Amino acid sequence: MILSFEDIKFVKEKDSVRGIFLNNFYFDMSEKELDKLGKWELSKEDLEVKGNETIIRRNFNTLLDQKLKELKSMQGKDAIYVYKGFLPLQGSLYFGIVDRNTNIIEVRPMTGCNLNCIFCSVDLCRRDKDFVVNADYLAKEAKKLAESKLQEVKDIEMHINEQGEPLLYAPLAELISKLKKIKGVKTISIDTNGSLLTEKKVDELVDAGLTRFNISLNAFSFETAEKIAGLAYPLDNLKKVCKYIAKKADILLAPVWLHEINDKDIEEIIDFASELKKIRPQQKVPFIGIQNFLEYDHGRKPVKEQSWEKFFDYIEKLEKKHKIHLKLSRGDFGIVPAKSKKFFKKDDVVDAIIVCSGMFKHEMLCVASDKIIAVNTDKKEGKRIRVKITRDKYNVFYGKEI
Repeated sequence: MILSFEDIKFVKEKDSVRGIFLNNFYFDMSEKELDKLGKWELSKEDLEVKGNETIIRRNFNTLLDQKLKELKSMQGKDAIYVYKGFLPLQGSLYFGIVDRNTNIIEVRPMTGCNLNCIFCSVDLCRRDKDFVVNADYLAKEAKKLAESKLQEVKDIEMHINEQGEPLLYAPLAELISKLKKIKGVKTISIDTNGSLLTEKKVDELVDAGLTRFNISLNAFSFETAEKIAGLAYPLDNLKKVCKYIAKKADILLAPVWLHEINDKDIEEIIDFASELKKIRPQQKVPFIGIQNFLEYDHGRKPVKEQSWEKFFDYIEKLEKKHKIHLKLSRGDFGIVPAKSKKFFKKDDVVDAIIVCSGMFKHEMLCVASDKIIAVNTDKKEGKRIRVKITRDKYNVFYGKEI
């Protein structure tokens, strides 16, 4: 029989067969493990095994379950595949769904990035774990939250952002298509560094239902772009693609101001945003939103954080000089309050079960009442612990073992 999967392709390695999962993850099966299935061979990117189909399917599914627990990202990190029945999708900032009490639902399909930005707020390169979420599971849970919010608001925005680069997520177009079908969803936006964008990819995502690209364009010269990205950066291609996007969908340039690194570039990006406005005069949301660099405990700090007072002084000067609206507010994007149910409150004590490790040493992701709680503990998966909630903002939960 032919073992063929949409999300897995098989390739021969020296003494094993590698399963490439969702393009950016993999697991290895030894020839000895495969021999137990029967006489096998690779057929293009599928696996062909001779014998009783029922037995082969049952034994391979057992092997696959084991191998998905040994999943690794293409960066060589251990990776965890999140699916229904394994982990819920609310409670963590790493993946799943984040609800900040507005009509925007943040959708986070995976972690991982193709760049090494000097200002990365989560410093992904130092974290030894990646996560990837099943697209159907993610869309269904986003739909549940959207339905609850429609009791308060008319329009929902699904915002695809993650700790990393969402264009690495193989079923991205599939996910967007599923989100588009949810009642009340009027906007689907994405945060991307843009380095993986092509005109073909833009068409694919727009056809699926994406309505706005938020591009993290932080420099307008090669030298500065590569310094900030930490790697080679296809700046010319991105400029070209941005102009193409403006013909197809809304576009927001979202540079981070790194004082004394990209000051000159910020002004050039403002001028570029004005060019895009001429291509897409019908766009209602702003074409540029400059962000202040903020220091985070686990993030990188290439420059000193500027106070909000200094940041807004800088923005106001740029507004006057370039005659463009830069001091943005929620109203510019149609963001309105939409409160959600509070699941745990700070200082609550709950019983939780440890499911898997998190991104940091000694951090474990636990589950209580179908929500994730991150807890520092040396206990292993499957153990039950008592947890005191130490953080509950936006239904993202951290706790302390007691």
